[in-house]
Amino acid sequence: MRAHWFGLFGPAFFGAGLLQWLVRPRSECYYFAPVPILCCVILPMSSPPNQAVDTLLAALDEIDLGIVFLDRNLRTKFINRAFLRIYRLSYKSPISDIDFETLMRFVVKKRRVLAPAEFNSYIKRRVKEVRAGVEDPRDIRMDDGQAIRVYCKPLPDGGRMLVFTDITDLAHTADQLKVQATVDGMTGVFNRRHFLSLAEIEWSRYERHRRPMSLVLFDIDRFKSINDDFGHHAGDEVIVQVADICQKQKRKSDIIARFGGEEFLILLPETKLQAAQRVAERLRRKVETSAFCVASNAIRATISIGVSEANPSMDTVFDLIKLADKALYMAKDSGRNRVCAA
Repeated sequence: MRAHWFGLFGPAFFGAGLLQWLVRPRSECYYFAPVPILCCVILPMSSPPNQAVDTLLAALDEIDLGIVFLDRNLRTKFINRAFLRIYRLSYKSPISDIDFETLMRFVVKKRRVLAPAEFNSYIKRRVKEVRAGVEDPRDIRMDDGQAIRVYCKPLPDGGRMLVFTDITDLAHTADQLKVQATVDGMTGVFNRRHFLSLAEIEWSRYERHRRPMSLVLFDIDRFKSINDDFGHHAGDEVIVQVADICQKQKRKSDIIARFGGEEFLILLPETKLQAAQRVAERLRRKVETSAFCVASNAIRATISIGVSEANPSMDTVFDLIKLADKALYMAKDSGRNRVCAA
């Protein structure tokens, strides 16, 4: 008997491995055409090729993965309903038998707000990748937070199969893990580990270009007394509100982190020592004049600040931190609630 092959190759469920739909007469009464999402279509051996293809396409119309088949000229030959759902299109959308670039312009324009140059660049890049048959997955973020993963698989006849998966939940979980790895959970500013990573990058830039860079290191004065007088919850709330003041006072390029306990660091790129001292003094005055409201209590707090500037004698960013720490101790020894530079 003649064997009928339909070589539809592509990523399996969530892109792991190679998926084949194989239509082939066997000695049994039925043969199986696997379809992703752990289901299969049972086709009678007597099914003519066209009917078999129609049955397979109908099955693909029922799965949760978005499927698009393109011919060798990258014109759409099949788009399933899951693709329409993923891109939130109506079933009457004018996307049949159009070229891939037009399809992308239609669906992306509805879901992402991009400047014209950026939009055109993105579309051209995607068309180039699909035309080249790049099989590495591409993740697309929509403006509303939806995340879509796209796979491309070249077909034997020169066409392409594109598989679209909604990975919003996965992307959201990844975002949460990233935040947990970089942000202090209590204050919302960077944690010590991430600060040091960013500071190393800035230090490398400083070593290359010798542009000015300064550091502000401060802690809350007599913080133990706040905990003793008002409780640890009140102390934590003061830390949170001081961090909020820092966030509001910072420039876009400044890097703020909670270094531990009631101690904070602010890295100031492109800033000389005198300018950094002015930044520190504004921050000190703002904290001093703020009433930190916790429950029914209005708690007053002050901070002591040490400031340092990078110089050629330093080997690493830790030398900059040590010098700022020395200045902080000078501020403490001089009576607290003041700015000292070293």
